[in-house]
This record gives sequence, structure tokens and C-alpha cells, in this order.
Amino acid sequence: MLRTILSVATVFSLISGVPAVAAPAEGAYLLQFRTTLSDGQRHQLKGLGVRLGAFVQDGTYVARMTNTARVARLSYVREVQPFQAQPQIMALGGSSDYLITLVEQNAADQRTVAARVKSLGGKVNVISESREHIMATLDAGQAAQLAKLPAVIAIDPVSAPETDMAISRESSGANHIEAAGGYRGQGVRGEVMDGGLRTTHQEFRARPPVMHTANSSSTSHGTATYGQIFASGVSPARRGLLPEAQGIFAVYNSGDRYAHTRRLVDPAGQYRAVFQSNSWGSSLTTSYNSISQALDRIVFDHDILICQSQSNAGTRSSRPQAWSKNVLSVGGHYHYNTASRTDDRWNGGASIGPAADGRIKPELSNFYDRIDTTTSTSDTAYTASFGGTSGATPITCGNAGLLFQMWSDGVFDGAPGKKRDVFASRPHAATAKALLINTANQHTFSGTTHDQTRTHQGWGTASVRNLYDRAKAGGWKLPVLVNETDLLTTGQSRKYTVASNGQTPLRATLAYTDPAGSPTAAKATVNDLTLKVTAPNGTVYWGNNGLLAGNWSTAGGVANTVDTVENVLVQTPAAGNWTVEVIATSVNVDGHRETTATDADYALVVS
Repeated sequence: MLRTILSVATVFSLISGVPAVAAPAEGAYLLQFRTTLSDGQRHQLKGLGVRLGAFVQDGTYVARMTNTARVARLSYVREVQPFQAQPQIMALGGSSDYLITLVEQNAADQRTVAARVKSLGGKVNVISESREHIMATLDAGQAAQLAKLPAVIAIDPVSAPETDMAISRESSGANHIEAAGGYRGQGVRGEVMDGGLRTTHQEFRARPPVMHTANSSSTSHGTATYGQIFASGVSPARRGLLPEAQGIFAVYNSGDRYAHTRRLVDPAGQYRAVFQSNSWGSSLTTSYNSISQALDRIVFDHDILICQSQSNAGTRSSRPQAWSKNVLSVGGHYHYNTASRTDDRWNGGASIGPAADGRIKPELSNFYDRIDTTTSTSDTAYTASFGGTSGATPITCGNAGLLFQMWSDGVFDGAPGKKRDVFASRPHAATAKALLINTANQHTFSGTTHDQTRTHQGWGTASVRNLYDRAKAGGWKLPVLVNETDLLTTGQSRKYTVASNGQTPLRATLAYTDPAGSPTAAKATVNDLTLKVTAPNGTVYWGNNGLLAGNWSTAGGVANTVDTVENVLVQTPAAGNWTVEVIATSVNVDGHRETTATDADYALVVS
């Protein structure tokens, strides 16, 4: 029987007894199982010397092993076939920068591959603390030779960073929650990563930026994005979303980003950031590649909310970082400098989704044009024409900062006034993401070709007003708020009961931080968690069903298998008890490493 695993680079044909490629000297193999592995089976494989690496799809992993004949005889093994990476070679003469991704996180393999880079005449630029990545300068022949190593799963070219170019405060509700609760970002610490910053600007003097890296002389773009979040309000019309927060600034491409992010969230360190805003990225693509995978690894390991601009191509060509599952990808819409939402248009500006595997991206969107913010021509300079998803992303991340402050103050936890340490009490990244998505303001649309269709606007624009008001209406809590406290193994589910009065919409959002995917797989998702909502009369709503074509869910459908964010949005729910269920269809890689079981956690918000 022919079975295929679709790959970005190739199709691996798995025909029992017929090798797809010549086996390398030491083993890297595609290992396909008949069903989701149990922990007992994982233990048996480990005893046979099998090291499971990246999950591809359909029960298949890239694995390292030597005893292939014995493994192939196991009753739960379907196929064993040799694997070799297919490098994406730059169509240029000379040498280029590449990101080398390993089959697994393994320091010994990383050292071996780095040594091979040097022996081939390449240059090792960064050996990542992740134990999974190496940045190197290679020519095409060297890249092809490295792809033959059994420790290597992917080699992708890396480009130089490219940037994505008083109404936003009112529109998002920042002014509303400041008036109601005094929230101005006090105690919040967040980072903007960009090209450079005019640190002496008058808007930054009240709380001088903390520099995480050396500065650069290219300060125009970074000064604009940083000011959108942290401008203190010397010019009241240009006050940022977090005027009393502590800003941190880093220049992109300043070494190992994995180690950089670890320092950013070190509880004993000097940064203690709760978010990072990025209005830049690598060269445009429609694929989930090694750069996407590396950022997923960073978020999974370090649990920080990372906001990422989608880009400005007006097509699906986007930053590879925006295709990462675990970041909050931000698109844009023209707002024409009015507070009204009725004239907002995508209008072919911002890059859009869906991802190549069908995932909904971007996840949120915001202003694309005529943003009034700081600029770098002098210490008192401003611009009224900043924009692109470069402008939409800091607005979104600034609102996230206000979410973190409200969380620490108890807005979702019984009553405001707790004034806890923002970093120490912060929600998980997936929870922050779920809260922002669940309470976003959608643009009305109908159909997949509409100007503001789902894959153009995502789930809407962030609204801290909605966050605050819905929590207040519920006695300073939401009907369901799960902050990665509930765990599931394959086949398990968890149910939550929500009482509806039939007067207000019911909104349920599931989000989970997924283990990093494989750059060679057709689907980036590794673990499959599913959202199912059942009405009092038994009508079932599956996550995201009908939401590509409209603002509200359609009953029925099937379980979603590609998205790590799923919504059920019911405009006029029947009065009575609704059941919200999270189902672990398959947990292929441990998503909650604090326990010994192969399990997964998640964020769930119902409002």
C-alpha cells in the first residue's frame, strides 16, 4: 500500500520494503506509527535506542536510530524509511547565510554539525542556545553536503532583516480603562526589537529605554514603533499605549535570539519582560520554514507573548516569523484617520493569510495608515504618516501590555486593586493571546472574498475596553478562564458548563502553545486539540466552523485539525446551560514538560 508524507521540499513515498533514498551511514529515518504513541511505547522505543525527533504528520517522526530491523517489527510501527534533508539553496552565486535546523534538540549533534560546517570551509555565525539551530554562511555545495548529515532536518536561507512600515488609544479602549481604573502601563516591562532607537527623544526621557543590545545608527523605524507603545505624552496627541511602562529596546540580528529571549524572561534578570513587539522580519514567503520553526521553539520554551507584523505585500507573501504558530501575527487595515470603523478597508495593503497549511493568519489587525508617533530626525520630532503592519503591531502589543497590567491588578481575578508584580503574576502567552482574540472587535463581513474577510482581518482588533467591561459585568471574572492549568493526554477531554441568559453573544476561544513543527512537513501543527461547544438542545458547534466566511459560527461541521487557535462565536445563544469541551485528539509531542506524561495544556476563554 502506498502512503505519502507531503513535504515542502518533496514527497516521501513510503512503500513497504522499498527504500525511498539510499540509507545514510548512520540513521535518520522517517518512522511512521499506526496510532498516536502511548508513553509505554515511547519508553520501549527509547530502550531500543530510538531518539524521536521532529514530528512531521500522520503519526510520523524523523527519528535517529541504528536497530531499524527490530524497530520495524514492532506491532505499532507502520513504516521505516531513510530520511535526508532537502536544502533550500539560494539561487545566487557565492555564499549566503543559512539557518540549519537539527532533527532534535541535541548539543552533541549541534557540535558535530558545526564542526562539519568548518571542515567544509563554511563559517559558523551562531550556535544557538536552543541546541537545535546553527546560523552559518555557506555556498550551495556546502549546504548540499550538510543536508546529508543525519542530524539535519532542514537548511533554509536567511535574509537581512526587513522592516514593515490619538485615535488608536480611543479605538482600543486605552483611554476608557485609564479613566476607569488608572491603567497606564505602571509596572509593565516590554521589549521592542527593531533597527535602532533615538534614545534621547523627549518622549523617552521620563523613563529612559533599557538597551538589551548595542544601538545602531538606523533609528527612524525603531523610534516610530517604540514611541507608539512607550511615548510618555510630552505631546499629548502622541502619547503611547503604555506611557508609564518601562520600555526595553533591542536591535534585531544581535546574535542568538533564543538566548536573547531567555534573558528577557529571566525572573532574576534585569529585563523581566511580558511581551516583545516586532515590526520586521526575514524575506517574504508563503511557507512555514526553519525561521518560523525557530520562533515557535522560542515561544514554547520561554513562554512570552511575541507580536509579529504580517508584512505589506497585499498577498499571502508574509514574514516567515508571522507563519509561526505560537506568535500573535498582526495584519492591517486602512482607517483613514477616523475613529469610525465603518470606513475601514484592507484595500490590498497588508499581507494576508491563510498559511500554506490552512491556518488562519493574521490573528489580529490594526491601523495600517496615518499613525502619529515619534520619529528620529530630532529629539522633538514626530510624524503623522507612519503605517503598514509595522504600525499595526505595536498598537496590538501595547494593548497586550495593558492586559498584563489588568491581570496583575485582579481585573479577571475577583476585584481590581491587588497591584501584584506584573511579571511574576503574568498569564501564560497562550492565555494572553486567547484573551485578546476572544474580546477583539470584528469588522462585519460576509464571504471569503470580502475586503475584510477572516484571512484579511484575523479575529479583529484588540480591545482592552471589552476585556475590562466584560470582566466587570461578570463580577470581575469571566465565565471560563483556564490559564494552562488543565492537562490532557491523547483521547482525553475536559468539559466546562456555561450558563447563557440568551441576551448576549457567547464567545469561546481555545489557544495553545504547540511544540515547534517540522520545516519539512505540510502541516505545522504538532498536537491536535479541538474545541467543541454544545447548545442546551444538543446542537454542536465545532471550532472555527463557518468563521472563514462570516463573523458568527455555523452549527455542525467537523473538528478542526490545523489551527492552534479555535473559536466558537454564537451571536444569539439559546438561554440555558452550554457545554464547552476541549478534546485532545492527539498529543504527539509533550506539550507540558512539567509532568512526566506526554500531555498538553491550553488556554480557554469564554465570555
